Amino acid sequence: MENRRNPLRTVGTGAESVVGTGAAQQAQPAPLSAEWKFNVGDRGAQIVEHAKALGREYEKKYRNCAQCTVAALQGAIEFVPKSGDAFLAATCLAGGATKTGEANCGGFTGAGIVIGLLCGRPRDRFGDPQGGALAGKVFTEVAARYERVLCRVVKEKAGNDCVEVVARAAGWAAEAILKQFSDYGGQAGLGLR
Repeated sequence: MENRRNPLRTVGTGAESVVGTGAAQQAQPAPLSAEWKFNVGDRGAQIVEHAKALGREYEKKYRNCAQCTVAALQGAIEFVPKSGDAFLAATCLAGGATKTGEANCGGFTGAGIVIGLLCGRPRDRFGDPQGGALAGKVFTEVAARYERVLCRVVKEKAGNDCVEVVARAAGWAAEAILKQFSDYGGQAGLGLR
């Protein structure tokens, strides 16, 4: 019987883990510091492309741009926690979280959830005003790829194709995450707006 809270499984090279089933699956690690690095070697561009491909596949099959972006990043980047809670939290953020499309793009917001999960301010550092600075820096790199982050505008720029919206969000976020936390320098050819 399939777990209803876990409809997605990661696919592709070396990724056979479940996207997540909540706190019981994996304890929340400490946020990553700016100095923390993961060696991706020459796989950086491949990881970014894998995130885009997973984003396309998941949005086409399951819908919900925010959740699909979270799942794509969890599936493509080895060091992104497979938190079921992050995936669950993205549920109500699809389609700009409104029926009007006048709120933030769900793919953009899903990327923010993953970045916050990686290097955001934890509850035990709630009083630290600089506790979220690194997450803000990485997320700003993602935001710079967008002309505007309104759902309606992002969708129009992608030819009204939500599958492409998620692919772009996952690719841009993967690139920003890898540039910060690995030896990858970019150049994945994701300059589309």
